[in-house]
Amino acid sequence: MARAAVLRAVGDTELELRDDVSTVEPGPDQVRISIRATGVCHSDLSTMTGVLPATQPTVLGHEGAGVVAAV
Repeated sequence: MARAAVLRAVGDTELELRDDVSTVEPGPDQVRISIRATGVCHSDLSTMTGVLPATQPTVLGHEGAGVVAAV
């Protein structure tokens, strides 16, 4: 299982922290990263306010650092 900060709806001021998120195997030209640190950036805040459109619910925190876990 993986951990995720989930935005349930545009306008929410708090994220739902989930410990039960599943990942899928990487496809062609993809890698899986074992994230060690991540943050919520300006793009994530813009998604929360609706400035950047995204399908809800969505996982925030796309800027991260980690190690390659699978290719």
